[in-house]
Amino acid sequence: MAIFYALVSGMEWVLQQFYLFTHSYGLAIILLTIVVRIVIMPLYHGQLRYMRKMQEVQPEMKRIQQKFKGDPQRINQETMELYKRAGTNPLSGCIPMIVQLPLLYALFEALQKFHYVGVPTFLWLPTLSKPDPYFILPALVAVSTFWQTWVTMPRGTVDRSQQMITYILMPAFLFYISMRYPSGLSLYWLFATLFTVAQSYVMGVGRPRTPVVKANK
Repeated sequence: MAIFYALVSGMEWVLQQFYLFTHSYGLAIILLTIVVRIVIMPLYHGQLRYMRKMQEVQPEMKRIQQKFKGDPQRINQETMELYKRAGTNPLSGCIPMIVQLPLLYALFEALQKFHYVGVPTFLWLPTLSKPDPYFILPALVAVSTFWQTWVTMPRGTVDRSQQMITYILMPAFLFYISMRYPSGLSLYWLFATLFTVAQSYVMGVGRPRTPVVKANK
């Protein structure tokens, strides 16, 4: 717990230094967001590589499921072999996410409880310490979340019910949360999401790719 509180205090200190440099809490939050995303970029890079690998093996996974329909044990065996040939592992996509969570949660706590000096206005926002009264920022958060999901989610990896959750319910949930939390926190989420989308496009995640994994003959 002491390490976590040290992370939160460190986030607050860096945010204050960015404010002294820019004289704008909005710009300070954006800069802090970019710095944090750059720090965790190697971890997220590994996560995106896993997602891209999953995209590439989807056609072969569907073929296995159709060929051995009704035989879950054989499907599991063939799927593990497919992962082995592709050089990936389901756990490799979870580990980077788990490692970066403490840092992201510390940033969440720092922005949620940050004590601004004066009235921290930014663009149309009357204050970053309260929710956006015009609901513009929550709408941007929801749209950017949908965009991120559309770009990063490997095609064909989820069924229709999961698609409903990821494509509709998650953006709607974040819209609701952004209506209740300080605008500074929503501003962080917006730019973190946009950074992720840009990083995903650079890596080619979400674009159609030719499968590189071949089945054993």
